[in-house]
Amino acid sequence: MQHEPTNRRLLWYIVAGLVAWGMLLGLGAYLGLDPQTPDRDYRRLWVVAAMTGGFLTLWLGALALRGRK
Repeated sequence: MQHEPTNRRLLWYIVAGLVAWGMLLGLGAYLGLDPQTPDRDYRRLWVVAAMTGGFLTLWLGALALRGRK
């Protein structure tokens, strides 16, 4: 089985994009722009940060395991 060449620059652009998306999503969750939800709630910010960070950790871990094989 031949391995395809990896493009690390593209991978880091994707990671940076996901981090930026998570930050914007967390900011929106923190600000609570919907009039029916309370605003400035740190818990929602931390939930978004934990989920985005967890996803990135699992994804990069899976890529690292695949790279070893």
